[in-house]
Formats: sequence, structure tokens, C-alpha cells
Amino acid sequence: MSIHTVAPPGGLREVVAAAALRLLLQGLLKPVLSPRVPLALQRSWLRGLAALTLAPRGVRFERSTLAGVPGEWVQPVAASGVGALLYLHGGAYCIGAPRTHRAITGHLARFSGRPVFVPDYRLAPEHPFPAARDDALACLQALQAAHGPVVIAGDSAGGGLALATALAQRDHGGPMPAGLWLLSPWVELPAGQADASTAPAPPGEAMLSAAWASACAAHYRGPTPASDPGCSPLRAELAGLPPVWLQVGTDELLHAQGLRLHDRLEDAGVPVYAEVAQRRWHVWQLHAGVLPGATAAVRRAAAFSAQVLAGEQPLTAPPAPGAARRHRVLVLGAGMSGLCTAIQLKRAGIHDFVMLEQSSGLGGTWWDNRYPGARVDVPAPLYSFSFAPYPHWRRRFAAAPEIQAYMEHCATRYGVRAHLRLGSTVTAAHWDEAAALWCLRTADGRTYEAPWFVCSTGPLSQARWPDIPGLADFAGTRLHSARWDTQVPLAGRRVGVIGTGSTASQLIPPLASQATQLTVFQRTANWVLPRLDRRYGVIDRTLMRVPGVARAVHRFWYAVLEWGRRGFDEGTAARASMLRLAQKQLAVVQDPALRAALQPPYPLGCKRIIYSNDFYPALTQPNVSLVTEGIEHITPQGVRTTDGREHPLDALVCATGFDTTHLLASIDLRGRDGQRLADLWHDGPAAHRGVTVPGFPNLFLMLGPNTATGHTSTLLFVEPQVRFVIDAMQRTEAAGHKTFEVRHDAFDLHNAGLQARLRGSVWSQCRSWYRTESGRITALWPGFTAEYVRDLTHPDWREYDIA
Repeated sequence: MSIHTVAPPGGLREVVAAAALRLLLQGLLKPVLSPRVPLALQRSWLRGLAALTLAPRGVRFERSTLAGVPGEWVQPVAASGVGALLYLHGGAYCIGAPRTHRAITGHLARFSGRPVFVPDYRLAPEHPFPAARDDALACLQALQAAHGPVVIAGDSAGGGLALATALAQRDHGGPMPAGLWLLSPWVELPAGQADASTAPAPPGEAMLSAAWASACAAHYRGPTPASDPGCSPLRAELAGLPPVWLQVGTDELLHAQGLRLHDRLEDAGVPVYAEVAQRRWHVWQLHAGVLPGATAAVRRAAAFSAQVLAGEQPLTAPPAPGAARRHRVLVLGAGMSGLCTAIQLKRAGIHDFVMLEQSSGLGGTWWDNRYPGARVDVPAPLYSFSFAPYPHWRRRFAAAPEIQAYMEHCATRYGVRAHLRLGSTVTAAHWDEAAALWCLRTADGRTYEAPWFVCSTGPLSQARWPDIPGLADFAGTRLHSARWDTQVPLAGRRVGVIGTGSTASQLIPPLASQATQLTVFQRTANWVLPRLDRRYGVIDRTLMRVPGVARAVHRFWYAVLEWGRRGFDEGTAARASMLRLAQKQLAVVQDPALRAALQPPYPLGCKRIIYSNDFYPALTQPNVSLVTEGIEHITPQGVRTTDGREHPLDALVCATGFDTTHLLASIDLRGRDGQRLADLWHDGPAAHRGVTVPGFPNLFLMLGPNTATGHTSTLLFVEPQVRFVIDAMQRTEAAGHKTFEVRHDAFDLHNAGLQARLRGSVWSQCRSWYRTESGRITALWPGFTAEYVRDLTHPDWREYDIA
């Protein structure tokens, strides 16, 4: 791999300086970098902060002009070697100047021994694209004429400008620069506020926001579309570029863009080396001279610059264009199970792996589920990894953004961001018998190979639209709860919701407070229990930092929810208690007809139980109506039910969840002899302890068939699964073997036993997403958590073939 994780240097100075600088940036700079603040004020504020920067010794700063472009020379006192550097400052194309970046340019000139020219290129909105690129290109050509070889460097927007300038020089047929040093480059501009190219900033981002970036991008683009390669060089053909030294931080807005650029450069055959600095924000190199890690980063880049200027080749050759990227492990999916897998791989000393994620951000279902009211339905202390307790929870039942922030926190803490490949949709995964490798293809044409394949997409990854005639003809706004568009306004509109399950119970209360009329279409009523929620205060968060307290809280909630599992069995005290609570919840509905319509016609627990305190009250509001007649057809204007009535709607929300019975259906997944997993699973998905499948060696499923739970946190199942996978890999490799595969007889015996237990359970007594059309229960584990953990922690290795 040419992507390398760089840990911050140890020592008290680094720790104290990093903490202080982050706080200063978040307090003094980030609030000013806002679309609400005039650009003139932003520019003057940045110049004022730059005046506090201490320039390094051993360099001179001289105002000058090059090719008609004003700027600043940074001359090393002790000059050595041939060539020069062109540095393009950042500032989102709208702010910034040579003076604001002297900490970087001064150290760069000093460490490389070469002069650095920093143009004061024209800024937007006064001078939109291509003014800045024209200035940079003129300076490059003048430097090459006077000094010979040139390295172009740039940070943020300057990094994107450096890449665009090199591409323009290539396309003009001029001599290429000797190399590129790109610091947190901005190489793909957003087309608007909701564009996926500018994802929400991670919690540690100290400077940037997506809103500010989008506003500045609009200023710079002017009438030019964001897709133009001149504005967004990530979209250009990159072949023919010189060696690239790339530096990004894990805590920055442009982290994912930097990694995508690395992959695109490798695809194009460009030598590239990427450093991913752990726990560092956007362009942390600006603190060179104060932050030891920043100084070291500039020193490494200066050494690279000196090498390429001297005509040396400092980087290893990239893979041939179109060649497969070879790793030890491929992880599909960056949800909770994928994140756990990545963390534990690194803790086991396995660092050669990548995580392929189709979305534009980390989180899996917690990235996809952005609907109003989305939250976890188990206590947050139990929805945390046992090895990574989180003292920052705000509520006992955390909302989706808070869970996603926890995942970002874990990804940064354990250094897995460098392994993420966002926006990578896997379309095919084939086992190569001769090479003993899994070969994965993505929608954009990349190929990855590895002996081990961990599929952590989980059961909640493929959104399921209802199979109702006319759905595609609806003329209003159509939304799915798992693909929510936060930009769609619903206030003051007539909104319909199909579904009254767990997801619907969360989004209906906030929709009821916005919509003029909310119509809820219910096929079957659900059991509702109270959500024992409360806000966590300062005392709670302080106690969670006390050694042993987090573990004790984790164990407490584990015991409580395991007791709740008994509520699925007839004749238990737990079941009697849960039934009393459910009837008490339903009693808040005063209207007898509505209360009768909300009474479930099946035993408690047969379908997923809803935990909510505001679902029933929302249904009693005067602007909310519950429709229990079946849906006959969806018309362009609304929904027509079987009683002949048409319900006019402006927006239709499908809270119909996920397809859990056709797992991995979107991937052409083939094992030995080309056997398709879809064919093996034609009667429904099945696996040995939810993890392994015969005929598919070295493939491991996270939260595979029959590992969902109706009563507790899925993370209690994920962690032993990951430990089992790593143990199986290490055992196989230590024995000098190549493949690990479950035996057919063990697979058949295990699943026959599961189905026998499930046939007599409460889950067999109604239709639900737990079951296939044939009635086979493919989602749930029939027993208690401890049994599953024990089976995976102490497996019978005779059930597997290791060869």
C-alpha cells in the first residue's frame, strides 16, 4: 500500500500544543469561516491571525512579481541544489494570501534548500475560475524558464489548484513539474449545499464546515459547472502526472477526497505516496514550528521535493493501470460491524486491509438513516463496543447523528480512516480457486484481491420499497426512510406514511408536528412498550470516565435486556410484565375506535417491538389520521385504498425498512466452481452460526443469517464474530494453509437445529421481516446472547476444513 498512517509524535509538547491549537482554531477561526460572515471580514481576520505566526529562521521573505502575478519569494539563506518550488495557498479560492502561509512556506524553503514563490493569485468572487489557474500556470512556466525543474505544492484549495495547474500544463504540451506536494487538497467542488462531494465534517474538524465550502465553491465556479475538471480535477484524466506526495488528516472535512484522489492517481499509473495523520485537522502543517508533528510533516515533504528536483525517483511504482490492488483482507461495509472488524484487525497487528463502503461517509445504517427522529432502540451504553466505552452520550437512547459521531470517534481513535474507501460500490465478488484469492470488482471499474473477505454489510443495508401498483407514478415527493433527503421541506404539506413499524414510530411524531395533514397507512398494528429514556447530564458523563463505571453500566443493561428476552416465552414473569406495560401505553389513546385499531392481532414479540413514548400521542393529534384499509393503488395525486377512497398527498414516505431475506442480492457473489450465493440461498439465507457458508472459503459474514436479536444490542454478537474471524485467519496461516471453510454436514446440522427451535417460538406465529415467504425464519437467533457468544468463543474446529 502507498497509504500510510502517521501517528502524532509522542511527548508532552505535542499533546499540549495540539489541544491548544485545536481549541484556538475552533474558537477564533471556524466561526468566522462561515457564509454568514462577509468575505472582506474573513480576509482581514485571517491576515490578523497570520500576524501572530512566527516565521522560521534561515529564510527571507521578499515581495515580488512573477509573470505579472504579484507574490512573495521565500529564499533560504543556505540555498542548495537546482530547481524551485511554486506554493499555492489555500483559502477556498476566496481568502488567503502569501503572508497567511509563511509557517509552511518558510519551513519548506529552509528544509528543501530551494527558493519558493507564493503567488498572490486572484481570488473569487471578484475573479472566478479560471483566473486563479491562469495565474498559477503563468507562474509555473516562468519558474521553469528561470530555474529549471519545479515542484508545485498547495494546501486545501491551493492543493486542488496545484493539481489543476499541472493538468493544464500537461494538456498544453509544456514540460511537466518534477513533482506535486498536496496538503489536504480540495479536488472536487460541491454542486450545491446537499452535494455528496462535501460530506459533513467529522467531529474533530477544527476549521472547515460544509456550508462554508459550498458557498466559496459557488463563488469560485461562477457559471462553470462543478463537474468541470478545471474546477474539480478529481474528475479529470490523471495519467501523465509526476510523482505526488499527498498528506491528509483523519479529523478533516476533505479526508475522504484525499483518499479518493490517491486511488485515482494509482489507477492512472501515477507514483503517489499518501500520509494519513491521525487526530489531525485540516492543513495542520500551518502550525509548523509550534507543533512538532506539523514540522516533521513539512520536513518529509521537503525531502521529497529535493529528491524529485534532483531527478531522483523517491516513490515506488504504482500498480499498472487497471491492475488489481492486492491486500491481506477485504472488508465490505463501514457500519458498526465493519468498523469493529477494522479496529480489531489493527489491534491484532493486521494492517494490510481496506474497507469498501458504497456510501459517502462512515456509518452504514447510521449514515443512511437520517430521517427525523432516528435513534437506537437499546440503551446507548450497550450500543458501544466493550473495548471503547463512550462518556459523551447525551441521552440513554441516542439519536442517529450521535451514534454516527461515536463511530467517527472510534475510527479516529483506532486509526482506521486510512483504510476507508468511500463511494466504492462492490458489484461482484468471485473466489479464484487457483490463486486462493477473493476478487472484488467495484462499479467504477476497480479490482481488489485478498485471501480473506469479511462481508459486513449486515441485514439493514438494502432499502425495501413497497410492492404497490402505481408507486412510480406518484407526482409528489417520494421518500424512503433509509434514503432520506434532508433538503425536502415537509412543513405545511399533506404527507402520507406507509408503515407503522419501528422506523415509522420514530418519524411519525416529528412529521406530525410539521405537516398540515399526516395520513398514516397501517397494515398491521404493532406492540408498543415505553422507551425508558432520559437525558444524560454532566454527572453521568463524569461518572462514565471513572475506571470501572462504564463496564458496570454495560453489564447492568446487558442483564436487564437478557431478562427482557424471557418476555418472548409464554408463562414467564417477564412476559406478563411486558404485556401490562403495553396495555398501559395503549391506554393513552382515548378514542375507542382508534385504540381498537392499534391493538395488535398477534402475540407480543412476534414482530419487532416498538419502544416509544410519543408514537401513540402523535396519532391522536387532530391533523393525524390512521388508515387501516388496504392500499389498492398509488395514484399521481395520492393513495387510493380498498374502500374506494382517495387520500390526496403532496409527499409520500415509505417507512418500509430493509430487504432482510435477500441478503447480498446486489452483488454477484460466487464461491467454488462459480457457485452463486443467491442460488444456494434460493430458499432464504443461511450460514453456520451466521458467519460461514460451505463452498465459500475464507468468506465471513458479519451479522449474517439468524444473528439478529429481538431484545438486545447487535454489538454483543458482532464482537465475538470478529474475534472468531481473526482467530480462524491466524490459525489457518500459522499452519501454513490457505483456506478455511465450514463443512457441509456441520452447516446442515446447525441450521436444522435452528429452524427446529424457531418453529416453536413466538416468531413463527405471524408474518414479519424475520421470515421468508415460505415461513422460514432467517433473521433471528432463537436463544440468549450468552449461548451464541459461547459457541463462537469456543468453537469446535472439527466443523471446519482447513487446507
